Amino acid sequence: MSLRGIVNDVKTWFDWTPVAVSAPVEVYRDYRDKGHVLLGYEVTVNYKYHGERKYLFADDEEKLCMITRAKARKMAFDFYREKQQKIKGR
Repeated sequence: MSLRGIVNDVKTWFDWTPVAVSAPVEVYRDYRDKGHVLLGYEVTVNYKYHGERKYLFADDEEKLCMITRAKARKMAFDFYREKQQKIKGR
């Protein structure tokens, strides 16, 4: 492999260019004692060289109350908008 090929391989390791992003989706889990509980919001991003990655913006309102549902939702939508801007800006 030539030096140019190695340099191109190294560039792809650090190139996290988003190609597509899906809107935040609510993620629920069923518990026997609590029933249907919202865990947070999930955003799926497809990257040029690294494939699909899923990011969960969890809320802990029922446990520690440090991140409320509204804050988790806002963080997920802000992340989504940021990735959309990067895709449009290419």
